[in-house]
Amino acid sequence: MDDDASQEAGEALRERYADNWTLGVLWSPALWDACQARARPLRLWATGPVQRGAHGREFTPSFYLDPADPGRLWYTPDPALPAALFVPLPATRAAIEQALTEFGPNTPPLDLAEAKTVRAFMGEASFLRVPSPYSGELEPAGPHELDRHFNFSPVVTPHAWGSAFADDPLRDAGALSASQEIVALREIREQIAESVPRFTRRAWFSRAHLAIEMHTEGRYVWEVTYRPSDFASEVIAELNKIVDAPFPADLPLDVAAALHGFLFLDAAWFEATLAGETDLRQRDALVSAVLAVVSDDIVEAARIARAAILRHEADQIAVANAALQYNWQFLLEELGSTTASAELRAQITTVLAEGIAPPQVDEHGEPVDLYDSIRDAEEEQDDA
Repeated sequence: MDDDASQEAGEALRERYADNWTLGVLWSPALWDACQARARPLRLWATGPVQRGAHGREFTPSFYLDPADPGRLWYTPDPALPAALFVPLPATRAAIEQALTEFGPNTPPLDLAEAKTVRAFMGEASFLRVPSPYSGELEPAGPHELDRHFNFSPVVTPHAWGSAFADDPLRDAGALSASQEIVALREIREQIAESVPRFTRRAWFSRAHLAIEMHTEGRYVWEVTYRPSDFASEVIAELNKIVDAPFPADLPLDVAAALHGFLFLDAAWFEATLAGETDLRQRDALVSAVLAVVSDDIVEAARIARAAILRHEADQIAVANAALQYNWQFLLEELGSTTASAELRAQITTVLAEGIAPPQVDEHGEPVDLYDSIRDAEEEQDDA
């Protein structure tokens, strides 16, 4: 860039963080302040080839420079990525080529066979909040509200596909007319029959898959499938300090931007918390959440559930409810034969005689009773 364009682009970056929080990122004061601090000294040094994505989106890989530190560049695959996540790198050709390959227009598609998958508790729809694009006010994060939130995301696709598809069905779709897009967006929400509903978005730059599972009673679980890399590990480490997050060191930056502001609690966190929790109501919630996180792994699920069965009745009830949702009949049988609660044993006996009903979804691919669960939870919170 020439000098005038460089300064003008630097000023535009600072203006981005001079006003109100933008839509598409669940901002926190700590992240916003960090972005302001990062943007303050920067000027635009160069841009790379424009990346074109679905829905007419375009992204411009950009290299910024702090005149006080000319031996280092700050790289971003697009200026809309939070500035605190810009990647520092040496001002060399080799570093620039690596940046464009690892995190930008030259990044290869995700190889699902070699990818890493992490799962974590995202929160419950009854207490998660996202800003309304109409009023700016925070609102409960039901499926439609989450869709609206991610429609504005600078880091993941606005469209989400259901569990019936292993990969993004619109990745190579090309330009669609308005009517074609409406039909396609409805069709790609299809779910595997009698399974927990899951909606996945593709990260624009790392090509990672960011999925949200919708479990009973409005519980949300993240499933992130990505290409591990240490390219930006120092940036992730700094982000974890700034916003007190537990993101894996090899997590892609665009995924971290999408996750920020929501919970990201893995199974190890829940087990450690359960070890010291004495409130029975909290134990019920913790057991339910951790079993949702490990529901894809029957060995881990059985280990955690069997440990819970040996503890309080509140833990046992949580295990019974999870077994009903995930069709773990063997755990219901074990619990029914070992519990000291005659009431719980009678309920399990009735369920086993009638059979466990599979999960049901509506025409949008969402749990049929999700909004009822959200309303019931909010009423309980109001009563409390």
